[in-house]
Amino acid sequence: MKYKTYPLIVLFACLYLQSLAQGDSTFLTKASKSLSDHISVNPIEKVYLHCDRPYYYGGDTIWFKAYTVIGEHHQLSALSGVLYCELINSDDSVVVRHLLKLTAGITWNNFVIPRSYKPGNYHIRAYTNWMRNAGPEYFFNQSIRIIGPQRALKPVRETTDTNKPDIRFFPEGGELVEGVRSRVAVKSVNSNGFGEDINGVIVDNDGNEVTSFTTLHLGMGAFALTPQPGKTYKANITRADSSKLTIDLPVVHAEGFTLTINNNNADSVYVKVAANDKMFQAAQNTVFYLVAQSAGKVYYTAESKLSAPVFTTRIAKSRFPSGIVQFTLFSQSGEPLNERIIFIQNNDGIKLTLSSPAQTYSTRQKVKIDINTKNDTVKAATGSFSVAVINESRVPENENAESTILNNLLLTSDLKGYIEQPNYYFADINDQKRADLDLLMLTQGYRSFEWKKVLNTPANTTTSTIPTNPYQPETDLHIEGTLKTPSGKPLPKSKITLVATKDGLATDTVADVNGLFRFSGLTLSDTAKIILRARKANNGSNINIYVKQRDYPAVIKSSTGDETDASLTPEMLKNIADYQQQNQDSLKGNRQLKEVKIKAKRGPRPDRYNEYGTALEYDADMKKLRAEQIVTSQALTDVIQGLVYSEGRFAYHQLPVRIIIDGVVRKQDAVDFMSPNELESVRVVDAVAGKPITMVLTTKRYAGTDTASTVMLNTVTVNGKKGKVKPDLSASANRNGPGNANQVIMGDNLSDGCINLSDCLTGRLAGVLFKGSVPYLQRAQNKLGGSPAMSVIIDGMIMDGTHLNDVSATDVYSIEVLRSGAYLAIYGSGTSGGAIVITTRRGSSDKFVTSAVPAGLITYPFQGYHKARVFYSPKYDHPKTETEPFDSRTTIYWNPNIITDKDGKASFEYYNADTKGTYRVVVEGIDEDGKLGRAVYRYQVQ
Repeated sequence: MKYKTYPLIVLFACLYLQSLAQGDSTFLTKASKSLSDHISVNPIEKVYLHCDRPYYYGGDTIWFKAYTVIGEHHQLSALSGVLYCELINSDDSVVVRHLLKLTAGITWNNFVIPRSYKPGNYHIRAYTNWMRNAGPEYFFNQSIRIIGPQRALKPVRETTDTNKPDIRFFPEGGELVEGVRSRVAVKSVNSNGFGEDINGVIVDNDGNEVTSFTTLHLGMGAFALTPQPGKTYKANITRADSSKLTIDLPVVHAEGFTLTINNNNADSVYVKVAANDKMFQAAQNTVFYLVAQSAGKVYYTAESKLSAPVFTTRIAKSRFPSGIVQFTLFSQSGEPLNERIIFIQNNDGIKLTLSSPAQTYSTRQKVKIDINTKNDTVKAATGSFSVAVINESRVPENENAESTILNNLLLTSDLKGYIEQPNYYFADINDQKRADLDLLMLTQGYRSFEWKKVLNTPANTTTSTIPTNPYQPETDLHIEGTLKTPSGKPLPKSKITLVATKDGLATDTVADVNGLFRFSGLTLSDTAKIILRARKANNGSNINIYVKQRDYPAVIKSSTGDETDASLTPEMLKNIADYQQQNQDSLKGNRQLKEVKIKAKRGPRPDRYNEYGTALEYDADMKKLRAEQIVTSQALTDVIQGLVYSEGRFAYHQLPVRIIIDGVVRKQDAVDFMSPNELESVRVVDAVAGKPITMVLTTKRYAGTDTASTVMLNTVTVNGKKGKVKPDLSASANRNGPGNANQVIMGDNLSDGCINLSDCLTGRLAGVLFKGSVPYLQRAQNKLGGSPAMSVIIDGMIMDGTHLNDVSATDVYSIEVLRSGAYLAIYGSGTSGGAIVITTRRGSSDKFVTSAVPAGLITYPFQGYHKARVFYSPKYDHPKTETEPFDSRTTIYWNPNIITDKDGKASFEYYNADTKGTYRVVVEGIDEDGKLGRAVYRYQVQ
């Protein structure tokens, strides 16, 4: 780059600026401290997901590993312990949400793509609760493509964009100033959100042509302009289709500064500060300051007097880390005047090398890949890495557009808006790509804080008094809420118990003086069923429990960066077509059935709800419903046309709806307690014969189709007389089987006047006595004296006898007493003193269920940590495996947990699939110092 030769006075000023760069200044000291305090209270947390590939087919699994980092050195974060990962469809709706446990900033998991998902553009979004303070636009957000296996592909064809493109001009440093030559960047984006190349001519208000320009990369370009006093400027633009339009340039300021930075030199940054004549005359000999920061840490400061119109300085790039650096020019009063961001590409990451014994392999052959890592000081790098191997001859791949750990954490996570082809700037770097990257810096908004906000913090403010953010870091999962009386008054010091039978958890706590309670440190599984039971100090149960529900950030409508068929290259389209053809070929050896088209609609099944076939009804799409993790009121509205849910009530075409589950009238929110896989059918029956509109939910167990628990018996002819009807124990939680106990008492036989359940049972359980409400077996007492108390098993959860009175007599469905060893053996040694099995009422029988939820009790599905699947990698090291079906894996190998040893080395092994082509190995990761690394290795399979 050629630079002008400035007068000696300018050279002197430049030296004066450099000499003061290391000096002290009240303002610079305050700025550095204010920024340090701001970052200490608001540390910058980022998350990056390494996915196995960018394109998927219906039925595939998206494998990913999450790296959560914090601070200017990108070290693995210990701030957050919970990560939210979401799969978002093309309608900007979250279709899957996983909650993942972070361990030292790292976790891994997967999304399963049902074949029912429509092909199109999807997004993966990831964030922590702390990141919500910055807003959804700063979450990790990666676009992926789901391609239907039978999807017809359209050829690439040129289309004309009839919508006006978004064209903007960006003067370097922020402003156009009269009489000062400035660099002006331009960016043109079409209606699809992608860069569109244009050319144009700049004219003044008198119609004189001043200069011209042509964009060079993704709709970005630049030109030089020296604004003249009293002039305004416009750009006459010509698009690729020869259509024309005119855009006004930014307003020209009568006085001001310009801040220009040249970043083309390999080892230095050249900074130029210029004031026009009016500014120089008005502010001569006043002080100005220059501050450069990256990720909230100040790396360079300078102070000088305005003794000449132009000043320059050179700064070594080695003093900055790789990434975005923000330069800000301040006035003597500390007012930010100009800003400019640049990107520093130092050689300070992990040097990651991949190697293999051969470059050519056969199908199903074993492959070993060795990893060797060094940091920037050529020492071994110990870190955590993930590896994905794909057959890129079958998977469409646009290397320039892919998201990587380097371009995400160093570039896109710090910029506002969509970044097109982010990896273009990091692959095979050359001078042209550096120049294009600088154009991106000139035209893209910076996501960082505002200096004004940081500097306006009072001088006596400490980090402990800086206002806290609304979203605090989550170290674990928790449940919190309030206990209140029916009239709405808080109930202090009341006891509340949490039971999660699936996860074997039982714990309790006491509400504070305001009736607030909180259970922390929960490690529950995904969609666990939680039971909360509250009791007053006098053991009363007339309590309302209010559980605070999670709120999730809104999904920002995606208007940029979504690919269309036209955006896929011919090679990508061919790869997709080949993949689909291979799938068809693999079916040729199988017997194909003729297609059967069903033209008639199934009529309503006759039963008492539809007046035996006389009422109209609408069946829910059960396939779509079972794709959900849990049944919710909202999910039902998505699968039943005309059904809406508002203010806690269902309505069908604006008419109220009654809920019936397994023949029992239930509350409106009762559907939220169910699993989609438990349901046989859901239907809405129209009003008839004076009955209201009814939504009928039938479980598989009620319908007799639950094959997991149903045994088909031979037909038995009964010739005898009808005997005494046995109680219905079909819903019993007894592991021995319903009724397999020494004694059974049904809940309807308990007294309604009992305050404690132990009072109802005293004298009614054979061989059981109560001491202080705790049950003991008399036989065991006589024989052993100090024998253990009986265990209490509530809905399958084993607890000690002191929990007997946690259950209200009105909540009991059945009680089964286990005294003999034959019945106790299935529960293990924890029930050596005997057991009382209590099953609470949950809608299994008309006789024992009411529409009201018992006071002091609440049951609901709690979304806990999602359990990751394990990637299946076949082994072809045995002769029998040769007869296995055609191996058409697209992702050949995935391993999210590779740790390099003290020498910076690691290795992994796997077997190739049956598909030939170019196999692509991608390894990404981070070391213990926050250094980032990525490597790509290719070999041939023939």
